[in-house]
Amino acid sequence: AHVNSVDYDPTDDSIIISSRHQSAAIKIGRDKKVKWILGAPDGWKKGWAEKVLTPVDHNGNPIKCENSKCEGNFDWSWTQHTAWRIDSKSNKDVLYLSVFDNGDARGMDQPALAEMKYSRAVVYRIDQDKKTIEQVWEYGKERGFPWYSPVTSLSKYCADKDSIMVYSATAGMGRRPSELKPGEKAGSASPFIEEFKWGETEPAVEIQLIDSMGYQAMPVSLDKAFNQ
Repeated sequence: AHVNSVDYDPTDDSIIISSRHQSAAIKIGRDKKVKWILGAPDGWKKGWAEKVLTPVDHNGNPIKCENSKCEGNFDWSWTQHTAWRIDSKSNKDVLYLSVFDNGDARGMDQPALAEMKYSRAVVYRIDQDKKTIEQVWEYGKERGFPWYSPVTSLSKYCADKDSIMVYSATAGMGRRPSELKPGEKAGSASPFIEEFKWGETEPAVEIQLIDSMGYQAMPVSLDKAFNQ
């Protein structure tokens, strides 16, 4: 499963796990029963297949999906990290989830060229009663392979700023020598840290760390740190 995050939902006493190797975020109740699965419906056995969420557009109309690919801009998360509940925007009926969609094996396939891979930071809106899922925000697809992170990374909502903080941790690992910036080494990561005001797709802040690596990057309140 390779669970890389666990988050708690106090509204129904459940947990949400990010299962990387299954390309699925899964909500599990205290009774250890699966409530829903955020992931492509292909391959799930009876008993779990019925738990897979149904993609819808912003009008609530079902989106057609076939062979792990969906029409329009909707996409599942693939080999993802950090499926975290956005507490201040969620309630017992509607849940907002921030995910870093690493994007390896997207659509249960590998592209003809590695340079065709990309990662995304994405926010989903889940109607837990109707068992539907809407993609409400994404970033990264337009950045393409230079922003692609095959592993690690995160996407986290910051309530005090009403913003999304994104860390593409292993971006740049697969670039050719001719694509490297001054000071970068072939095969090394040069990760991106970005902050987005809620709903916007242009970063308010972007920082790139040259020839560096870290599993995750977390926002820290200096006021709280010093007060403690």
